[in-house]
Amino acid sequence: MSYLKKFLSIGFILILIYSCSTNKKGTKSSANKKNAPATSNSKYKPSSTIKNDLLHTKLELRFDWTKQQVLGVATLRFKPYFYPQNSLELDAKEMDIHKIELNGTYEDLSYAYLNNKISIQLPKTYTNQDTFEIKIHYTAKPNEIKTQGSDAITQDKGLYFINPDGSDKTKPRQIWTQGETEASSCWFPTIDSPNEKTTQEMYITVDTNFVVLTNGEFIYSNLNGDGTKTDYWRMDLPHAPYLFMMAIGEFKIVKDTWREKEVNYYVEPNFEKYARAIFGNTPEMLEFFSTKLDYDYAWNKYSQVVVRDFVSGAMENTTATVFMEALQCDDRKLLDENWDGIIAHELFHHWFGDLVTCESWANLPLNESFANYSEYLWMEYKHGKDEAEYLDIKEAEEYFDEAEEKIEPIIRFHHANKDDMFDRHSYNKGGRILHMLRNYVGDEAFFKSLSLYLKTKAFKTAEVHDLRLAFEEITGEDLNWFFNQWFLAPGHPELKISHKYSEGIVKLTIAQLQDTTKQPLYKLPIKVQVWENDTATTYDITITKAKEVFSFPAVSKPQNIIIDSEFQLLGKIIHTKTKNELIFQYEQATKYKEKADALNNLFAAKNNAAGENPFSDSSVTNVLSKALGDSFWVIRETALLQFSRFKIPKEDEFIKRIALLAQYDPKPAVRARAIALASSYDVQRFVSIYERGLKEKPYSIVSASLRGYLKATGTDKEAQIKIHEGFSNIDIAMVLANHFLSAKDSSRYSWFKEKLTSQTGKDLYYFIGFFGEYVKTLTNQEREDGKKTLLALSESTKQEWIRKMAKKYYKEI
Repeated sequence: MSYLKKFLSIGFILILIYSCSTNKKGTKSSANKKNAPATSNSKYKPSSTIKNDLLHTKLELRFDWTKQQVLGVATLRFKPYFYPQNSLELDAKEMDIHKIELNGTYEDLSYAYLNNKISIQLPKTYTNQDTFEIKIHYTAKPNEIKTQGSDAITQDKGLYFINPDGSDKTKPRQIWTQGETEASSCWFPTIDSPNEKTTQEMYITVDTNFVVLTNGEFIYSNLNGDGTKTDYWRMDLPHAPYLFMMAIGEFKIVKDTWREKEVNYYVEPNFEKYARAIFGNTPEMLEFFSTKLDYDYAWNKYSQVVVRDFVSGAMENTTATVFMEALQCDDRKLLDENWDGIIAHELFHHWFGDLVTCESWANLPLNESFANYSEYLWMEYKHGKDEAEYLDIKEAEEYFDEAEEKIEPIIRFHHANKDDMFDRHSYNKGGRILHMLRNYVGDEAFFKSLSLYLKTKAFKTAEVHDLRLAFEEITGEDLNWFFNQWFLAPGHPELKISHKYSEGIVKLTIAQLQDTTKQPLYKLPIKVQVWENDTATTYDITITKAKEVFSFPAVSKPQNIIIDSEFQLLGKIIHTKTKNELIFQYEQATKYKEKADALNNLFAAKNNAAGENPFSDSSVTNVLSKALGDSFWVIRETALLQFSRFKIPKEDEFIKRIALLAQYDPKPAVRARAIALASSYDVQRFVSIYERGLKEKPYSIVSASLRGYLKATGTDKEAQIKIHEGFSNIDIAMVLANHFLSAKDSSRYSWFKEKLTSQTGKDLYYFIGFFGEYVKTLTNQEREDGKKTLLALSESTKQEWIRKMAKKYYKEI
């Protein structure tokens, strides 16, 4: 399962003036709520007790599109897990149960259905040497379920009908499911727990125009003679019920392969020609992960399907991942951003989550931390260390942002609600912990340990100690200390560093500042790099105390000292350095993180508190000049960001450098940033650059150029508006929306409404702010229509964060 992460384009960052600043996770808490108490007062959440083991699930399904119901027959095979049993309890949410019989005998069984549980009296006592099958005839009514949700999964009614009556001409008719955490029992009776595993087969009857996808292997399709067909799919390897899935719609299937296994991409017809560009790295990912883990992809096929109005970013259903519709994009959008991260994330779950499943939601990071870290692994392999480290920094920052509001152990047996587990602790922090573990034990031991864990627990469930034991067996080292402080305790270290040089000795003082009433006093093995005479000496140290001093020999005063020189520690480090030390660090750096640390600290507001313009210092501008020419695009972009913070002399040579980057930089994000910066400096001077940018393919460049062009005088604004007003791309739409708002153009309501209704997901969320602000300026009937449109969005949209934004503007109008 993946978060609905914000993929903010540079164009959006620069023009978002009118949109609400609160994101779907809400505003940051005030200072007095910092590090809100952990949920230790909540009841202990154990793994579910298994009385009867579900061995096999057979489903026969039809659908009533008008009532939005599932007409089903479930045949379930069990055996008592250990103790003899004469009863059976199943999860079944808001269903009509028509009949339950003992399969093979047609003997009706007595049962009670209360609080979404079916309690069945068996005809005799069975032992764990016996098996028995029951057949349940039922109607599932997902729309009658009182839904809950979280930031990761915004609704939990299990099965969703999209545009069921076909009245919305902008959407296809679809049915899809979302089982995590315990929502599969919204559409079939089961034991809806992550520590249960079952094989499956499905007979799915739909109209012949629909394409069906589910888990496992497609066996055959029968035409029924009434305009319907029945597709039969079989899954012979066991997996958890929350990983069962269906997707039904008028999809186009783009076929690929990996090691003679099917790898297929299911998309809407309009995106068939882009499917391979979007998902085409999947076979290479399968090979990379299989090789890296020394454990081949275990399942018989892999399919990926994009659906409308999905309630999450994506879901790793075994052999058939479902994605949100944002992945359906054209080749121009893919020049700005690809979807490899989320694709890798869901694929890696097929080892960590699907093959080996967390035994309880308290152990969710055994699924999500690994999936999160797979994004780093893929980036490192495919695009290099710098790209991976850039991702690592972003992931850590997202965790630190959440840690301002709460600190929790990532393995949480006392969580208040299972949905609370789907947070940046389980994902971002967990992924960074795995990176530290890899750094500590070394690459060979890390991947051998993962392979052993997978081989030991394949098709079973696991808890965090299973992972620890695998690492201990490979390394021969007791790792309780690492797992206790990082997996089982809340928080992260906060280190204050100071250093002094005297008489051939460097003394390094390190204090742990975190609140140790809530967080551990950490054991931190790190590397310290001492630079003298342009040469680095690296020392291994282990921090264990609240405050301690480390001493290192040095012939002369060090040019720089770098704490955690591998930049792998998930923690806050306060280490004030001089300007010269930071400049030296940048000039000697070979790693992205080292350069970024130097640049960010060199230009930090705290270093310029007196209002000094760092551009007045030639040594600083020399660093900036080098950064503008760095081989890694993020460093070039970081350098450009400094120009928006400080005044640039009008005839400064950097203006020419910015103009060159705006025209020729190979990275669209850097070009877009440079174009926006140039237009903010002197909008009229760079019209020729805007005109050049308007002819480019990446939307980020076009939107930044369009913004500058519309601000400049003497340009043919109406011609460019006419060219671009039909574009569906959100960056371009927001540039035009911002222009219409600034121009107080009251004639554009139909354009605003068309753009609002054509957006989905995060793009819709962004555009609501522009639409709402525009409607506020109207005084006629269109104002009332706009208000009704927002009300309809606030009541009908599946994503809660979109509903909240629409409701906010509805109330303001």
